[in-house]
Amino acid sequence: MSRRTPSDTSAGNTLYPGVPMDARALKAGLTPLFLPVPPMFERSMGYTGKGRFVAFYWGACDELCFFDDSLDSGAINSTAWQVFREHPSVRLHLLSFDFGSADLPARHWLLLHREKRRFYVGDPARVESFLEEQAYPDGKPYRPTAGKATLTLDECIMLAGTIEEVLERELSPEEMMRRLAEQQSVCSELREWLERLG
Repeated sequence: MSRRTPSDTSAGNTLYPGVPMDARALKAGLTPLFLPVPPMFERSMGYTGKGRFVAFYWGACDELCFFDDSLDSGAINSTAWQVFREHPSVRLHLLSFDFGSADLPARHWLLLHREKRRFYVGDPARVESFLEEQAYPDGKPYRPTAGKATLTLDECIMLAGTIEEVLERELSPEEMMRRLAEQQSVCSELREWLERLG
């Protein structure tokens, strides 16, 4: 007779039925949260990446929230992050963790396993290390560091042209309003889902 642990399968997970735990995350020292993941969570945060695992946290830089999936990182929808974090049903699960604020950097990051729909928590260094191991299972590609990067004149001109193109792209007022309405809509959807949670 074999003994099953909560991380074996969803059937063996007696603490949180229906959602399996990831043995690699547990082995990495990450703490599983027994909190359902909203189906629109990534969309509400503004995350559009492809990572299987993605971390979220509040940065002390300009009052922004961020994501990191080891392949990409950037700012997320701070309003949606606050709606999620401050909901009473969620806050209860997050009380012993510090995801940062506008004044202080995060001491913990919220990690989402996107396939298994499970949250984990860990300190930034541990989560970053875990994300890197998942993104580069054979080890991070070797990139020699020679102190300073040297660019040719052609590369500088090409880079300047690319930056200029990006800076020239301004959003029209209509596009800005469309994006704002979309952001408000998905925040409302998140809020409604959390209200049904309890």
